[in-house]
Amino acid sequence: MLRLLSRVTAAGVPWLVIAGLLYVGLFVKPQPVGKTVVPAAIEARDRFYGIAVVGDHAIWAVGADGKVILSNDKGRSWSVQKTPVALHLQDIAAWNDRFAVAVGNDGVVLRTEDGGQSWHQAQAPVSDVVNKLIDVKAYTDGEAWAVGAFGMIIRTQDYGRTWEQMREAEDFILNEIVRVSSGVLVAVGEFGTVLRTDDNGANWQVVDAVAEASLMSVDFRDDLNGVAVGLEGVILATGDAGLSWAAVTNSLSTPPAMTEPGTARSDSWEDMTTEHIFTVRWVEAMQRWVAAGAKGVWVTGNKELDQWESGRLAAREMAWHTALAPIDKGVIMAGRNLGIWSDRVWHVLSDR
Repeated sequence: MLRLLSRVTAAGVPWLVIAGLLYVGLFVKPQPVGKTVVPAAIEARDRFYGIAVVGDHAIWAVGADGKVILSNDKGRSWSVQKTPVALHLQDIAAWNDRFAVAVGNDGVVLRTEDGGQSWHQAQAPVSDVVNKLIDVKAYTDGEAWAVGAFGMIIRTQDYGRTWEQMREAEDFILNEIVRVSSGVLVAVGEFGTVLRTDDNGANWQVVDAVAEASLMSVDFRDDLNGVAVGLEGVILATGDAGLSWAAVTNSLSTPPAMTEPGTARSDSWEDMTTEHIFTVRWVEAMQRWVAAGAKGVWVTGNKELDQWESGRLAAREMAWHTALAPIDKGVIMAGRNLGIWSDRVWHVLSDR
């Protein structure tokens, strides 16, 4: 009898196991354990191409794969904003902390009217050949200008909702545009190209910029005085609102040789400016021109353009940077990484 009972019990065990598993599968709900891992706003693989500083605290940065991030505390912390595209965004400009516009590959234009809580794609003129918008600038009363591939120049006057083409397409790239004064704008680009208008874009004049290398960036500190920079370390200056340009050459004074990290390492002007320079800005708080480019290079010059220095951001910093903007007493730079350069100290930003 005991033997029979043992056999019956042994035969029933597998069925009990199966029944138990079925019960668990059908009726037992798994409960989450631990916390959800939220990706950092700034990751090692990120590339940022454009930045916009708004007021005293807000900073937008845009880059690869349609990424937009925002800081409301001077870069100490960041949040990712959702966009409707995965295209590389090349630049961003903001009218205030609510209205902003970003541009990028395939001629994409994104705009926000709620501080980036939502981004919407706007229709902009495109060429029949190549479409890539590289730079955008925002000005008063909802005006903004953007430039890019195939000589494209477009303008909005309603905070990015609608755009119009301001010049016929041409076979060169424009890398940056800036308003100099009422009616006067200057754009720079490939093959040393400088375009200038004094009637708010109705007509454009090609200016001889005495440079063959591509010009990547331009800025003005007032209605007359500006600086343009480009590949192979080219630096040009104008004192007549962009009507004529002269090269900043090695006839200017140069700093003595220094070896500390972040400072100039040579007393040869040629050595300091052979790296590509991608961006330049006049920084009022520093009373200096500040430029950045390939391999962690920085260049600064005074208002009179007769005192220049150059060096690396840090001892082992070899990252490229394509955009910079004044912040506090220094600048924030975007490129292979995102960082703040102040008092010649380089601090790479991270969200970890």
